[in-house]
Amino acid sequence: MKKTFSAIISAAAAIILPLSAAQAQTAGFLDVNPDPVSMGMAGTGTVLEATPYAMWNNIASSALGEEKFQVGASYSLWQPSFTSNHVAGVAGYGRVARFMTVSAGVRYFSHQPYDVTDPTSGIVTGQFRPMDLQAGVGLGFKVLPILSLGVNVNYVLSDIGGPKKGGAVAADFGALLDLKFIRVGLTAANIGSKLNYGGTSSYALPANVKLGVGTIQRFGAEDKHAVSVFWEGGMVFEQTAFFTGIGAQYSFNDFVRVSAGYHYGNTEKLVIGSYASIGAGVKILGISINAAYLIGLSQDSPLSNTFSLGVGYAF
Repeated sequence: MKKTFSAIISAAAAIILPLSAAQAQTAGFLDVNPDPVSMGMAGTGTVLEATPYAMWNNIASSALGEEKFQVGASYSLWQPSFTSNHVAGVAGYGRVARFMTVSAGVRYFSHQPYDVTDPTSGIVTGQFRPMDLQAGVGLGFKVLPILSLGVNVNYVLSDIGGPKKGGAVAADFGALLDLKFIRVGLTAANIGSKLNYGGTSSYALPANVKLGVGTIQRFGAEDKHAVSVFWEGGMVFEQTAFFTGIGAQYSFNDFVRVSAGYHYGNTEKLVIGSYASIGAGVKILGISINAAYLIGLSQDSPLSNTFSLGVGYAF
């Protein structure tokens, strides 16, 4: 029976993402950020101004921003030309004191179903759809007018059809320095326990560290025009793999925005390889609608045509 369950786990892991078995076991879904604003800028969220999904970009940004409350929901179709995974996210934060914010969020990753076969007869008895989920809460602190810190605590659940669901607990940490002419952000994510599906093996989460540098420059009458340029680089510890990206955005009167970016990732080691991105959004009376679209940089890139849509509210 244990061998049967092990076979199910291995088969499911091979289906989940276009990676080698070793890479699929590292809970790569945690690298998929459901924030369409960040996605439209090639994932350069470390120094991004706070969005409803700040806890997955840099939790520290929630305390350094001006908004008292933000909440958002998003849907992404991930790798539609390859696996058509569905990603949903709901997140937000609120300011509970002048110097402190509380964040909460849930993201859900649904994979393509696979057939369940009776090990004795070889007959297909049904289908199973693997799923992954992360739920967390976080705190952000403004320790200086130009400096904020933050931390998330998250529970990770992964169900790929084994005898037990895999569970893990992890934390994310963030710091953000805003000197007006330059922003510097630092994050460490997925630092915690390993996933275990009830067998003898445990699988590490994709622990990583990111450093971001960027600027947001406002100009024109009443500063109605704004241009943002962000660079970000980091490393995933388990694979000893580096990645980097650059994103740019133009916004007018906090009403309409357009963005673009480029991300480099080692496709042999990382869940997210290289791609280009574009994004756009509008905001009226605190209600925002945002979209992002990814462009694979090779003919067979599984990221091609990935898109994300989101709606949010802030005041």
